[in-house]
Amino acid sequence: MSDGPHRSLPMRKPWKELAKRGDQRTYDVEEVAEAAAGALASDFKNEVKWSLIEALKSIFTGRDNSLRLPEIALQELEDAKALAAGSVFGMNAVAWSIELISDGRFGLDALHDAIGLAAKMRGFANIRSVEEHYLRESNQRRADHVSKRIYSAISGLSEGKLGSMLVAPESTGARRPKKRTHLDEGVPLR
Repeated sequence: MSDGPHRSLPMRKPWKELAKRGDQRTYDVEEVAEAAAGALASDFKNEVKWSLIEALKSIFTGRDNSLRLPEIALQELEDAKALAAGSVFGMNAVAWSIELISDGRFGLDALHDAIGLAAKMRGFANIRSVEEHYLRESNQRRADHVSKRIYSAISGLSEGKLGSMLVAPESTGARRPKKRTHLDEGVPLR
């Protein structure tokens, strides 16, 4: 186990990379946040159907509800739950959409917030899995360290920017954290 508990973590590769960055102090907060965004993007791509995103986008922009009446939008969101079936991430996106529509929020910014909040929920749930794995494979202090760093990174992400990144068509492929290959790209001096 000399490589670290992140190697045996029973999660997707981006989450292993995030756990590694959270565990090792050589990675600063921005690098941990970059890996967190990549892991969330990977989960989003693998679990949320594009048809659900299109449905949410049409609800938030008022395509079939030009007066933007919350009652109509809430009914449309109830219908959209069928598109999210089988995806906890998708169901959380619908739940946050219902919350924001109930508050009278419409538009793409509200859609991005709903998706970003659902992504953060996914991230916080996965932190618990990472922490439990580190408890089994290492010790309490190390598990606490990893979970605090990852929690801090995910908490620091803006819901709107995160949701915008996930919903944007160019994000259909999960972003990989940038690998540093040149001598000048080493650990930043403080």
